[in-house]
Amino acid sequence: MAYFSREEANIVPYAVGNRIYAGGRSNPTQGPVDRLGYKERDAKSTARRSAVLRRLQALQGGKFASADALRTV
Repeated sequence: MAYFSREEANIVPYAVGNRIYAGGRSNPTQGPVDRLGYKERDAKSTARRSAVLRRLQALQGGKFASADALRTV
C-alpha cells in the first residue's frame, strides 16, 4: 500500500467525511462513461471560443457592422 503526502493525495486537512459531488452524490459518475460526450463538449467549447475570438478581432479592427461583430455569443 502506497502512502502519499497531502499534496499528492489532494487532502484538505479540515475536511470531514466522504467527498460530496454535485447533487449530494458521493461518487463522481454513475454508470459507464461515454467518451463521445467529451468530444461533443470539446467541439462546442472550441466553436464558442473561435466565435468569441472572431468577434473580438472584428471589434478591435473597427469592423462594427461585420457579421462576426454583430453575432451574439
